[in-house]
This record gives sequence, C-alpha cells and structure tokens, in this order.
Amino acid sequence: MISPEDVLDLEEPTPGFLCSLMNESKYDFDFTSFKISDYDSKATIFEICGDGIPSEGAEMTVDTDDISFGEDNFRKIKYTFSEDVLRLPMIQTSLTFNVGKAPLPNMRMIERHYFRSKLIKSYDFSFGFCIPGSTNTWDAVYVLPPLNDALIDEMIQDPYETKSDTFYFINNELIMHNKASYKYTPEQQAQGKRSYNKSGFGESKSLLSGSIPCEEKDGFMAEEKTCGNGYRSYERTDAPWSKDAEYDD
Repeated sequence: MISPEDVLDLEEPTPGFLCSLMNESKYDFDFTSFKISDYDSKATIFEICGDGIPSEGAEMTVDTDDISFGEDNFRKIKYTFSEDVLRLPMIQTSLTFNVGKAPLPNMRMIERHYFRSKLIKSYDFSFGFCIPGSTNTWDAVYVLPPLNDALIDEMIQDPYETKSDTFYFINNELIMHNKASYKYTPEQQAQGKRSYNKSGFGESKSLLSGSIPCEEKDGFMAEEKTCGNGYRSYERTDAPWSKDAEYDD
C-alpha cells in the first residue's frame, strides 16, 4: 500500500497513477468548486464550479495527448497561466467538497511540483475529520519558492514541462491521485490577466469565513482553516527553493 511517506520520497513525477479510480469510490465525497487566488490582493487567478467551466481568462483542459484515451485522462489536467503567477510570494486555494453518509477521517493532501522532472517544491496539508453530510471548504496557503528570471524564462519556453502530482489520503490510505501540467504565457501576451492586479482575473474578495492571516509557527508559515465541523489545522512549508541552490549549470 502506498503511504504518505512513499510519496514524500518521490523526486520526479510518477510515470503513471499510484492508485486506481476504484479507490475513490470507497469514500463518498464530491468536489464542487476550486479557486486559486493571489493571497495578498485576493484577486482570482482561476476558478471552476459545478458547471465545469473555468472563470473568464483562465484556461484548463483535459490532457488528451495520450494515444490510448481512457478514464485516466480525466485525472490529467493542463493549465495555462500568465507568468506573473510564478512571481507571486503566496497563493491561496479554496476547495469545496460535500461529504456523504460516512465520515472522512484524517484527510490529507500532498502535492509534489516539478520542472523538467526536478523537484521544485513539496506541500503537505492536513484537513482532519469531516462529519457525514457536511459541506467543507479547504483553504490552503502556498508559500511559493522564489524563482529567478532565467528559470522563469525556461518555464515559459518549455510549456507543460512544469508538472505536479497531487495525492489525497484518508487514514493514510491513498484514495486519489491527480496529475497536472502547466503552461505559462509571457506578460506582454497576457496583460489583461495579471493576477496581482485586483481587476485582473476577477474582483477582489476577502478570505472565506474561518480563515485568518498567515502566522509563523516554528519557523514555518501556516494558515488556520475551519472545516464544516469546526476542525482546525495548520499547513507547513519548507524553506524557499532557488535555482542557484538546486540546479547545476
């Protein structure tokens, strides 16, 4: 069985999925909306709701590059963002989901982000216990690694070479694995989409109910979250990553 420790040891994207779609059916929950925003300005970078249509100015497509198209392709998503997203110090995501008749104990999400199969950043978020029949909003704050201009140029020139694996665990059992790849467009081609302008992707909005500003805990940045059942937890991040420290010339 794949454990959280196993995925935290990964140094490159997995060639396939580490769990089947059948694992998801063991637990009754349903994602209903997802939003990415600039933490400081609260401008919306990307948003998708139950209708499956991304917000205006945002691009998301199912990966259909594989010769054999199947159900797994719906677990592979391609995003297109303006390059200014790479320069933001922090972003916030809000994931809303409904829980069925059974509770979800000890829910945990681990994300591994890569460029050219090199690990850039790892995130580890815990949500805790979700009561049956509840609607929950999972707010997570990502402290982004500082990237220099040379690396950002490389990420623009190599679309979809920036990738991520996202793993969802319940009671340390892997129940969902999704993949994403990212394309970044130069600023001059996306002047109307700058996420650090409050009018860029959408109107400026305050944090969702239950969130408080970031605070530092034991040298890490953390954000307190409130679930549908009042449960609170903190996310922790590592020290910032830089190309000079990790990449060989």
